[in-house]
Amino acid sequence: MTQTMGTLIVLLSTGMWGISGVCGQYLFEHTQIDSTWLIAVRQILAGLMYMMVIVQRGKEPLFAIFRAQRQTLWEMLFFTLGLLGSQYGFYYAIKLSNAPTATVLIYTAPVFVVLQQVLMQHRPVEKKEAVGIFTALMGVFLVSTHGNPTSLVISPAALFWSILSAIAMTLYTVAPAHILKEYSSPYLMGWGQLLSGFILLPLCNPFHSGVESWTFFSIGAMGYIIVFGTVVPFLMYFNGLKVIGPVKASLISCSEPLCSVLFSVAFLGTFLALPDYLGVVCIVGTVVMLSLK
Repeated sequence: MTQTMGTLIVLLSTGMWGISGVCGQYLFEHTQIDSTWLIAVRQILAGLMYMMVIVQRGKEPLFAIFRAQRQTLWEMLFFTLGLLGSQYGFYYAIKLSNAPTATVLIYTAPVFVVLQQVLMQHRPVEKKEAVGIFTALMGVFLVSTHGNPTSLVISPAALFWSILSAIAMTLYTVAPAHILKEYSSPYLMGWGQLLSGFILLPLCNPFHSGVESWTFFSIGAMGYIIVFGTVVPFLMYFNGLKVIGPVKASLISCSEPLCSVLFSVAFLGTFLALPDYLGVVCIVGTVVMLSLK
């Protein structure tokens, strides 16, 4: 695979992720779908699809991780809980606000990764990191208040779940450093998706979605979220990542919130004010700055 092809694959995969949030917004706006049911079914079905990929490849024993040492099992648990928290928080934040807002706020995750590294390594914050943290906070301020510190333009709950999702994303990004050396990313993602979905099952009725009548568009949106918003882009992203490297891939992934904004405004008529766009620039700029470190 060439560098150009790798770049295109990563760009396409991040765009597909951005559209999945818009599909979630469509379901929340046009149906009475239960958010917990949506996330549980998405996680389980996507996890099963990953399992099929693993079996088809035949490179890793399907249940190998459950015969691993205790440390590996603990890391897998943290990975699963982080994945669950990030996905649940993301879609619940979309339900409470909209896809662009949730996607942009979740992109503050690199800031929490930096803070985690500072605490774990017992070192001071570097100048570039401090600027990145300030810029990200400014972006959150603009998106959540439109520059008016006396009022929120999104609900406190939407802000809470968005930031919680970003923190959880940090957990599943940092936690599996050791097990990533032993197992492939699709293997970990498959089990993480599957287990996190089963954790949610007691919190919802798996046989009752809350949707009174499924339409062509609602079925299409749900199918897109599972297949083209989860399984396919993840596999594409990591194939491209191997070719172009993590720095370039991280920079290209900044197109996800931009894609979410574009499709949400164009197809769902979501209104975003000037401070929202400025907030997008601040937060995406933070990701670029920290990626180039």
